[in-house]
Amino acid sequence: MKPESKISVLFDRLLCAFFPRRCVYCGRLIVPERTVCEDCAANLPRITAPVCSFCGCTKADCTCKQKKLKFDAVCAPFYYEKAIERAVHRFKFEDKDFLARPFAQEIALAIHRDFAQQPFDVVTFIPFTKRQARSRAFNPSELLARETARALSLPCVPLLEKLFETETQHHLSQTARTGNVFGVYEVKDAAAVQDKRVLLIDDIKTTGATLSECAKVLKIAGASSVHAAVFAVAKKKKGKTAHGSSGSGENTGSGKGL
Repeated sequence: MKPESKISVLFDRLLCAFFPRRCVYCGRLIVPERTVCEDCAANLPRITAPVCSFCGCTKADCTCKQKKLKFDAVCAPFYYEKAIERAVHRFKFEDKDFLARPFAQEIALAIHRDFAQQPFDVVTFIPFTKRQARSRAFNPSELLARETARALSLPCVPLLEKLFETETQHHLSQTARTGNVFGVYEVKDAAAVQDKRVLLIDDIKTTGATLSECAKVLKIAGASSVHAAVFAVAKKKKGKTAHGSSGSGENTGSGKGL
């Protein structure tokens, strides 16, 4: 080991003596050399290639029947279950904003895997209303977008705005969810969108309604393409979206599934 590497390890250990390291996903105390505990590492529900570009699931798990939404494709590193469900809860509802960076690094890896041939001009995110911004410590979608943009060396620009509050999505059927976000979003500045290849970031995808609505208005404003990337995708089981009734979802501000 190089001398500078040894110094770095010693410094890391010293730092951990005062600020013990915790697992990124469950928050359990871990040794300084790790970022994830053994239990979480063994149970991370990773999405593996080949991936369905319509729903973001591994093709072997796909049940979407290639239902076409307004975004060009979607990708994610994880399914919304097990350790990832716990991690998202810590991020969004325990205000662990520092988790945005490791989550975004995983999103960036999924983008490199699934969108390797797709160049992007700008990264953006699902916005809050002004009321939501005042009532919440941070917008999870925005934090993830900014960290993902940093990882990809791309600009992150708030291209969208949310015009008014919507009903909590997790009580609604899939059809009702689509109607619930219809007309809710608009582009701030069409000139900033014109002919741009947009990467749209959110935390969780369930039905895809919010991502699709945002992609639609971006394309109407002149975006040449809109690809979506999220931290986790909820699987559909027996005609229902897994965790759709209780999990965190595409960014409605309520933290509920969409």
